[in-house]
Amino acid sequence: MEENWITTDKSWLYYGVFFNEATRMGLINKAKTLADIPEDWTLYGDHMTIIYNNGKFDADKELTAMELDDEICMSKYLKINSIGISDEAIAFGVSNYETQNEHSHITIAVAPGSKPVRSNNITEWYPIDSFHVYGSIKKIYRK
Repeated sequence: MEENWITTDKSWLYYGVFFNEATRMGLINKAKTLADIPEDWTLYGDHMTIIYNNGKFDADKELTAMELDDEICMSKYLKINSIGISDEAIAFGVSNYETQNEHSHITIAVAPGSKPVRSNNITEWYPIDSFHVYGSIKKIYRK
């Protein structure tokens, strides 16, 4: 039986690798060359979630988050080597950084009425020529 670690600290919502606006726009523009993103879809590309605080998650994944200092913004290199496409979301696959998600990814766009979390449901991933981006690891607190 797999054990889950239950956090008592509800102050934080998630850890993520965040990108500046130039990197965000670069990701969106690259995605537009690889996939047809309808005009009415909402564009994201601003971060990759590392771990989400839902109260239960694998202890090994929590260790990744616990190693981070709340006051330090660490720079992180991400290697992108696939694009995932569904009726609800488009995302880039990240191959060199493990996250809480089954497939580490950066959500680029979602359909009207959909949410970024729907990128977790993408099943069709296509290899692309790899490229990399840099971002800063940050801890986001609940409002």
